[in-house]
Amino acid sequence: MYITIARVHENLFSGQAVSITAPGADGELTILSTHEPLVVPLTKGIITVRTAEHGEVYECEGGVLEVSNNQVTVLL
Repeated sequence: MYITIARVHENLFSGQAVSITAPGADGELTILSTHEPLVVPLTKGIITVRTAEHGEVYECEGGVLEVSNNQVTVLL
């Protein structure tokens, strides 16, 4: 699946990944390939993106995560 993580005027991550784990308003959630469409508010915590080669970690102070057509967009 393709993941984009961005802040205003800054792209933090864009690329293919195996999974993304994020702090949702109702608890931590992990998104895998072919996940159903979803829009969820994010709270303070850590976002982890796992690619085939490694994992990357980003701080989250809040935002929105959207899943659609095997693409995940995170706006912080």
